[in-house]
Amino acid sequence: MQFLGRQGGSRSRYRLIAPPDRACRIFIDDGRDVFGAGIRIETIPVCDQYTVQGDAFSRAIREGSDVPVPLEDAIGNMAVIEAVFRAGESGRWEKPQEI
Repeated sequence: MQFLGRQGGSRSRYRLIAPPDRACRIFIDDGRDVFGAGIRIETIPVCDQYTVQGDAFSRAIREGSDVPVPLEDAIGNMAVIEAVFRAGESGRWEKPQEI
């Protein structure tokens, strides 16, 4: 999976779910040159990402603190996903709708 932006990008060999049996490496490139001089590698240890997310959420509920990922983040993600589907139908760039 690869994401590109105006000031760099990131890529990973894994699609949406990290493998349950090995560490996951993400390559983050600041885009300074085409030879990869600006690439740094983040390694995420082996984990069950859903358990980690569930544990963090339940801890926030028990402690009365902020949840690690607010609801607004999920709503924003859905706006991006909907824009991707619209782009697939229109064949053009589609901007996520403001919510």
